Amino acid sequence: MTQAAVERAMKLQDVMLRAMAKRITWFQAAEILGISCRQMQRWHTRFEHEGYEGLF
Repeated sequence: MTQAAVERAMKLQDVMLRAMAKRITWFQAAEILGISCRQMQRWHTRFEHEGYEGLF
């Protein structure tokens, strides 16, 4: 994994954990990550079913 990929994974993990803890909304999480709300919904569902491995 490149340094950029590691940093992106860490940012994704941080944002997902904040959204799951309800410190931010899923909409805000999508904005932070620069993705659409629909894509965030897909990632959220995949994360619930497969954990972090499902996102990479």
